[in-house]
Amino acid sequence: MNMKIRETYRPDSLIVYMASMLSVVFLLLSLICTPVGYASGSATTTNDALTPLRPFPQHMTYTEGTIKPNHVTQSQMNAEVALLYDEYKKKYIKKNSYDQSQYYVWYNDGGWNGDAITVSEAHGYGMMITAIMAGHDPEAKTIFDGMYRFFRAHPSALHPDLMAWQQADRDGAIVDVNGTDSAIDGDMDIAYALLLADKQWGSSGDINYKQEATKVINAIMESEVHPEHFHLQLGDWVPTGEGEPSFKPASRPSDFMLQHLKEFHKATGDERWQKVIDTTYRIINNVHEQYSPDTGLLPDFVYRDPADGKYKPVTEFEWPTESGHFLESEFDGAYNYNSCRTPWRIASDFLLTGDTSAFDQLTTMNNFISEKHSSPSEIWSGYSLDGTTKLSEWDGGLEFTAPFMVSAMIHESNQDWLNSLWDYHTEEANSTALEYRYYYGNSIRLLSMIVVSGNWWSPTGIAATDISGHPAEQEITLALAEGVVNGYPNGTFKPEEGVSRAEFAVMLANSMKLEGAGAQLSYEDAGSIAPWASPSVAQIVQAGITDGLFDQQFKPAQRLTRAEAAVLLAASKKLTLGSETGVTGFTDDNAIPEWAKPSIIALGEEGVPPFKPQDNPFEPEREITRAEAVTLVRSLAKP
Repeated sequence: MNMKIRETYRPDSLIVYMASMLSVVFLLLSLICTPVGYASGSATTTNDALTPLRPFPQHMTYTEGTIKPNHVTQSQMNAEVALLYDEYKKKYIKKNSYDQSQYYVWYNDGGWNGDAITVSEAHGYGMMITAIMAGHDPEAKTIFDGMYRFFRAHPSALHPDLMAWQQADRDGAIVDVNGTDSAIDGDMDIAYALLLADKQWGSSGDINYKQEATKVINAIMESEVHPEHFHLQLGDWVPTGEGEPSFKPASRPSDFMLQHLKEFHKATGDERWQKVIDTTYRIINNVHEQYSPDTGLLPDFVYRDPADGKYKPVTEFEWPTESGHFLESEFDGAYNYNSCRTPWRIASDFLLTGDTSAFDQLTTMNNFISEKHSSPSEIWSGYSLDGTTKLSEWDGGLEFTAPFMVSAMIHESNQDWLNSLWDYHTEEANSTALEYRYYYGNSIRLLSMIVVSGNWWSPTGIAATDISGHPAEQEITLALAEGVVNGYPNGTFKPEEGVSRAEFAVMLANSMKLEGAGAQLSYEDAGSIAPWASPSVAQIVQAGITDGLFDQQFKPAQRLTRAEAAVLLAASKKLTLGSETGVTGFTDDNAIPEWAKPSIIALGEEGVPPFKPQDNPFEPEREITRAEAVTLVRSLAKP
């Protein structure tokens, strides 16, 4: 069994160097605006496969009541993230010198790891960052695909859809070293990145990102989740490992990527992920209540006590190891170089989904850290769980300071502290290129700044915040899982908002699984149809679904009416239509356009509920809602 021993990341001194001033070109306003149909459905590729469908910057609106830095403009935040990315790319993204089609993230700038060049943790970070920054970086897709190929070239020996945890450059080749098994954090980020890529570039090109993401997600469930207790394990080596101590009851809070878990649930429909989510929240709250009630800090590792079934810091147990420590060091049960990531990982879930299950822990932690230190540069690199013992001589390490930016966003009382944290993490204040600024801190800083600037988005729309209890909740959940429709990146679905013609076209094409390039669009306003919708519109036109309905203009942003929806749905079902002189059976039959009546009657005869004759008005000009649209397109799959 291989022990994954994290190398010591040397933190930073208090000296602040001023980087040379760099000019930043602000992104065009046309890239800043999100199209009306943003949440319509699964991404589809355009004629130019490199065109990002959700280009940076995205300007997400997070959960109500959350905050962003208010002393800088949105444009300044975007420019800062873009600059940090450029410096990160320059320093860490490398082409495989033995295979020019592959890229990886160099992580050994500290020089502590011999000839090792990367780990799956770094690779996951790089893939997420690259997918998010498409639109700023024209090479993003090329780099991302190269990273995907590197991932596939280095599979775990225990599961081919997980990544071997470490690689080195030896004897003219990049090879797996220190074991060929996996570490769960890298695998989770790789799976999430592939979901991002599906929505960023579509999955109909050389790489089916959605299919590959599903493979990795399923592999994580199969090999890295405890099959009975549903806690996240350390890697795929755990289930097969023998000897003492057993690592099967162990979990690592830095892997508590709750938003990832919800994305995996939505992407696959596997209900076991909900059990993992529930277990993860329970661990966070139990540890907080019992071991860090005044600080909210979480330990690097927890262990399930068989006596009471509760997860506890590993320092609560004695370990039959040579060192007497659980796995890495005497600080395995403290807030150290693993758990320093928890404020970012856990708070991101709240920002996007609004789930308050860990809100008390985050609030306690924010209060503790902001009251203990007057400046980000004073934040310690490691704490005992009670916050009284300093674990390192170093202060102000980016890996420890940056995640607190994200957690500070959860409430307006943290505004001044958040502003100070933002300033501390700019390229000017702490340059990426500085010799003592290392991969770990620079990566976590960039990912945290992406979130804080409002540019972190959900690839599945994890619509948990506004569909609970809605009459169409089940239909919406199924449509999300099947890729027929997306929620919005901030975790909402907006079920009662009207659906646009472009959005409905994508829903139809996805539901019917239409393929091919579609027809050449002759609408006068074809150029105004957004890239994410244009292929679907072309497909439904080629399928004859729009015949006779729209005139010279498609008007993609216009809300779809009930009468128009009836015609499109009947055409999609290939129903036989009668004459326009029929009677629909609705109380406002006289108000229904003659061109829509045959479709409404045919759908009623087919048994589609909204179109069955009833003693109520049909309201032909009323806009159909997103929830109604999902219900209608879902009817296409029903006998």
